[in-house]
Amino acid sequence: MKYFIIVLLSYSSAFAFDYHLEPKKVTQSIYCFFGGLEKIAKENGGNVVNSCYVKTKKSFIVIDSGPTSAYAKQAYDAMQKIAKLPVTYVINTHDHDDHWLGNSFYKSKGAVLIGSQTYKENVTSEMETRMLRILGEKLFGQTKIVKLDKVVEEKLTLTVDGEKFEISQPISMAHTQGDLVVYFPSQKALFVGDLVFNGRLTSLRDGSILGSLEALDVIDGYHAKTIITGHGHQTDENTTHEFRDYLTQIKEQVLEAQDNDVGMEQITQKVKMPNFKKLKLYDELYKRTVLDAYKELEMMEDEEDDE
Repeated sequence: MKYFIIVLLSYSSAFAFDYHLEPKKVTQSIYCFFGGLEKIAKENGGNVVNSCYVKTKKSFIVIDSGPTSAYAKQAYDAMQKIAKLPVTYVINTHDHDDHWLGNSFYKSKGAVLIGSQTYKENVTSEMETRMLRILGEKLFGQTKIVKLDKVVEEKLTLTVDGEKFEISQPISMAHTQGDLVVYFPSQKALFVGDLVFNGRLTSLRDGSILGSLEALDVIDGYHAKTIITGHGHQTDENTTHEFRDYLTQIKEQVLEAQDNDVGMEQITQKVKMPNFKKLKLYDELYKRTVLDAYKELEMMEDEEDDE
């Protein structure tokens, strides 16, 4: 019987999705697993997100746990080769499921899960996640939905082994209604989640173009030497520039089109953003972003007219 169980476990392990995770050293204490820039698909197991570890003297702090429990386990195993340390905290930057579905693995290891109020409100055991819908039950595997242990209202400071981590929500609505940033002052490093994208485009389906631009002002105000985003591989102090240019141009061009009475049905023909065609997911996402910006800016204009 014991032999049968060992064989069965070996068989299951052999057919588990292999994420081929390799930690990249970003600073003296920060290691990240950088996801691809494409869409979530069965072929990539949902590995389109950045998940990072910060090494302190006696433990690791994880920023975003990734798309599945299997992903989190493989990331953990890779980091144990660097240092055999426990994960004491997992900080979730927002409630989009590609960023936090590895939480159940870390919870099983005794980690404390931290996130925003919107995670607490929106993430429930009854929900059908996008990841399960796209990947299917086999790849989703043993992934479970778990609750947070601590909720960040506005600000929270953690001190771990003498290192400070300052967690805050810079804007009430930007990429979502609950975006958190994590500042690691001893290395002037800032984790910004999906408040910044680089190398690929984003959507505003749960957010605001105006709020996103405000959030970029807050991020730039940190004067961080290292900025680590939720998607994309650039991590220097100039990481926000391309994304700011993209959103600023959309805002300006949509407002100009509205001033010239261009309706929503024509706006994506008028505002095409050709300078950003080189970025991944341009064809899939730029039109949606222009439309979302149009709706938001039109509503803002209507409110001003009513005053």
